[in-house]
Amino acid sequence: MIEIETDAVNINITEQMTISGETNNIEDTDIKNIDNIIEAVLFSSGECVNFSDILDIAEDLGLKKSDLREIILNFAENYNAKNTGLEVIVLEDNVQLVARAEHIEYIKKVLKSNARQTRSLSKSAFEILAVVAYNQPVTKNYIEQMRGVDCTYMLSSLMERGYVEERGRLDLPGKPYVYGTTVKFLSLFGLSDILDLPDIEKFKNNIDNIEDSGV
Repeated sequence: MIEIETDAVNINITEQMTISGETNNIEDTDIKNIDNIIEAVLFSSGECVNFSDILDIAEDLGLKKSDLREIILNFAENYNAKNTGLEVIVLEDNVQLVARAEHIEYIKKVLKSNARQTRSLSKSAFEILAVVAYNQPVTKNYIEQMRGVDCTYMLSSLMERGYVEERGRLDLPGKPYVYGTTVKFLSLFGLSDILDLPDIEKFKNNIDNIEDSGV
């Protein structure tokens, strides 16, 4: 009786492993398909995509949003491990497919432009971005003191384009607004975090090489 029960248990375990193995294969196939969808979405966007927008298709894929978010994060890690010319960067609640930073100079030479995303930004706009990025949060008055000119129009333009945002008000007379950079700003320079900003002198050198055109 004992041997029969043991055999039965072994058979059940074998059957469970076989079934489990088949299930894992199906899951791997599904995840590969989902990875392809994520890659297609990021490539087609060309810009940051908010997690919430991608998670909207979770139900269509038969997944919980929490599960899809985990798949996206794993996709980013696995994609970057391939060490191709592209990488997936996660910026707070956003994700984007970009060219690796070490290839930017070659891209500039081939495309004959500073970057696809920066063609229409002027030197003055980059100077304001530099002041904000390296000193944030800052007031409009601080930016104007640093540059020596009025920045009302340029600051407004950068806010409209999503590179700068309001971060609240100072508890001072007049309660002036303070400003900081956005996720889109990080994407513009291929950064994952504001702490990844290059040395200020290197940033200034890049600004000096920008043709003064655009807004």
